[in-house]
Amino acid sequence: MLLLRWLALVVSLSLFAATPAHADDPMFSWTDDPDHGTCVLALGDQPVLLYMYAYDPSTEETLHNTYKVYHHVYAPGTGTRLTKGPGGQYTHHRGLYVAWNKTGYEGTSADFWHCTKGAHQRHIKFHDKTVTAEHAAMTSEIHWNDADGKPVIVELRTLEVRRLPWPSADQPGWQINWRSQLESRRGTITLDGDRQHAGFQFRADQPVADAASARYIRPAGFPDQPAAFEVDDRTAPDGHINLNWLAMSYPLANDKGVVEKYTVQYCEDPALPKPSRYSERPYGRFGAFFKTTLEADKPLTLRYQLNITRGDSPAPETLQAWYKEFTQSLQPAK
Repeated sequence: MLLLRWLALVVSLSLFAATPAHADDPMFSWTDDPDHGTCVLALGDQPVLLYMYAYDPSTEETLHNTYKVYHHVYAPGTGTRLTKGPGGQYTHHRGLYVAWNKTGYEGTSADFWHCTKGAHQRHIKFHDKTVTAEHAAMTSEIHWNDADGKPVIVELRTLEVRRLPWPSADQPGWQINWRSQLESRRGTITLDGDRQHAGFQFRADQPVADAASARYIRPAGFPDQPAAFEVDDRTAPDGHINLNWLAMSYPLANDKGVVEKYTVQYCEDPALPKPSRYSERPYGRFGAFFKTTLEADKPLTLRYQLNITRGDSPAPETLQAWYKEFTQSLQPAK
């Protein structure tokens, strides 16, 4: 498998400087494998992202493994895979992904979260892949299809990756900017569900679930407990909302059995619909969702940023500063 081939390439750690890059710094590169439906982003020999876009409905097993499009994320400096694929606890949780379990249109509803009753997400084509020594970006077209293979929503998904310098670490992290433009193909569409089964979410790899080892850092004014703050939509639908950012830390072992700590900060565009209901779980899934209506002539653009670091977690003040920088980057140029 391509994943195993790439992991085999990670035989040593590469130290690279914070941006701006120098001529001798490793370059970002995309390597597409259409036969297996994967596309790897690497920095030198180190994997950064793995875009999982295969769709194979030939058997029940292959359909189960390929009914949604998602991205794996790899650890800065080590190449350890940080995210989960099919199987494990909640098989539909996979890496970085976006969906709503109650997508209403034309008097019916589709579940693009669990991908039941034939609903599925299918990669159609790449619109762009760019790389420099300082950043990489990819835009892909993804159709959220009904059981007949006809699109309900067309998504243009762009991921941009940069090094994330921060003074407390020998190794810079990753900064991933996520942009999804959702366009209706079925008139007025309602995006609905609950905080456990909708929105843009991150799922840590299965060992985190096995040990229930996810811990959380929140902005000032929200619970400061490290354990997951779990909210039930049925009893507290407006609890734990509008955080703006949330961070999860967890330990993972690399292929040599060495355990290291990683932190993932999730930043949300403040212009997205409100309330934004946040979810966090000890098994390592976290993110936020909102309810909205998607009109045929008004595409919805989702913008998020993930800041991923290795080692001791950044201080809340640093995380807040990164969120502020993210929101400032969304402002139109004057």
